[in-house]
Amino acid sequence: MNPVPSREFLEVHPLHQHQPHCKQQCFVFTEIADIELPAEITKFGGGNEKIRCSNGGIPTYSSKKDSCSESSGERPERSRGRKILLGVGLVLVCIAMAGGIPLALQLRSSSLLEARLAFIRRLLTESPLIEGSWKPPSTMSLNSSNLFEVRQNHIGAVLWPIAVPCGAQYLDAVQLTLEGIDKAKRVTAATDSMHIVESADEMEQTHLRGEVAVLMGISGGHALGTSTAVLRSIYLLGARFVSITSLECTTPWAAAAIRRPDYLVEENVTNSFNQFGQTMLFEMNRLGMLVEISMLSEAAMLAVLKTAKAPVLLTNATPLSMCNSSSTASIPDHVLSLLPENGGVILLNLERCGDRTLGVREAITAINYVRKVAGVDHIGLGGAPKSYALLLAELARDRVWGNAAIKKLVGGNVMRILREIETLKNRLPLYEEWIPHESIESNSYCRYPES
Repeated sequence: MNPVPSREFLEVHPLHQHQPHCKQQCFVFTEIADIELPAEITKFGGGNEKIRCSNGGIPTYSSKKDSCSESSGERPERSRGRKILLGVGLVLVCIAMAGGIPLALQLRSSSLLEARLAFIRRLLTESPLIEGSWKPPSTMSLNSSNLFEVRQNHIGAVLWPIAVPCGAQYLDAVQLTLEGIDKAKRVTAATDSMHIVESADEMEQTHLRGEVAVLMGISGGHALGTSTAVLRSIYLLGARFVSITSLECTTPWAAAAIRRPDYLVEENVTNSFNQFGQTMLFEMNRLGMLVEISMLSEAAMLAVLKTAKAPVLLTNATPLSMCNSSSTASIPDHVLSLLPENGGVILLNLERCGDRTLGVREAITAINYVRKVAGVDHIGLGGAPKSYALLLAELARDRVWGNAAIKKLVGGNVMRILREIETLKNRLPLYEEWIPHESIESNSYCRYPES
């Protein structure tokens, strides 16, 4: 039988006994301030709290009063109070989620957009964005609004088409072309912001200097007077691309796209692309000039794509299946599908379809559609809703549009075909043929009669 401890022994060695009604295992610690706990835990209560008991391994807290000494009759009331507090807390959490989380997502989306815009602006400092449907000034000077639009859109290079009215064909079209070239040179010479270039290397160097490169060209083959000699002379003056026809302006050697049902077509003009048209095409290839075909009839476009010895260009264009408008060139899918074989590039104008302004999502849909039909190496830009930076920033959300793909889109593909055409320069035989007299007999009002 174990001896009963004496009072003296108990005073010196007190026994630690549990309260009769406390069935949990209890621990006694020092002050909470002496224990390293997370802030979420230590924020409950003051510095004199003690950890008294653990219920299922989770410590409970009390201030001065031991939780284990509470009577079991008080527990249901505390339990109901905790349930009420828990319910109120859940309601507050739901309210916070309803209002706070969407706001957080909006802020996150806004910050991501700013990050993508910063990425696009940095990318456009490395590669020039080539504008394929820029409208030259109608006056003899570039006003502040022209330059502001170019700078605001981060445009690094523009195609400047020298436009001549179709009615000047067989009259003074060649003279008007020369005057247009003279105007372009004087306008750019009067500003430090734009510089006429004649090659891809010059375009890159101009962009690196912070200037806008201008690639000058002819808008419509009627401006050439059906003469390869005029074509060569215009090349020497700095023109680097030729639109074979302008809209509804058929020449004796190439058929233009006709949009008006009441348009009268002369009987002796070609309905496609005749033999002299191929002569003009091959001479453009030999000189190293870009050949632009977006305003040709469908039959003529197909003929050029199959016979050209260098990549072609289509400007101010949209896919016919997505937009059929008189304000832009509408290109059928089967023509787009031939671009990889030729190596050519289509510059999409995505600002509007007829009288309807396009949205960013519609523009992205068109870009992805042409990429699917023609490929990423054969697409460029010639107009964008709102701004190029915003369009490209939204496009960059898709992982298929990485750094390399966007550089091709904004101008890399045009630079590629410029370099390919330059490598063909003077590698073809010189073409000095004349258009057959019968092709222009009824229309050549101002041609000196041949002996």
